[in-house]
Amino acid sequence: MKKVLIVFIGALFLAGCNRVEAPGKVAEDFLKHFFASDFNAAREYAAPELYEILDQSAAILDSLTEEEALEVKNYLSTVGIEVETPEKIEGDTVRIRYRVNFEKLPEPGESVIALRKEGRSWKVFSLE
Repeated sequence: MKKVLIVFIGALFLAGCNRVEAPGKVAEDFLKHFFASDFNAAREYAAPELYEILDQSAAILDSLTEEEALEVKNYLSTVGIEVETPEKIEGDTVRIRYRVNFEKLPEPGESVIALRKEGRSWKVFSLE
């Protein structure tokens, strides 16, 4: 009985490890971290093409005084992000529309984020 339980728990663990996160969820997580100025966390969802942009964004934030950095983070904390769910995914790349809502702007900005499947996971490789 004990062996059966161990095998069952191991199978559940392996099944969870093999699950592929949907590209819309990856896009949303990337954007939330990016707009929260958590560039290291955003990097986990990014392809190498975006590393330089994330590093430059972090460097700009680091170059500000503490007061200025806090002001930027407070401003960006009001950002709302809406990611559309792609209707159909064909192949290893997908472009997803998203909307950024700033309380201080009259209309939301619409953009596109592009993801590519790398191995078993989706990575953001372009912000259009």
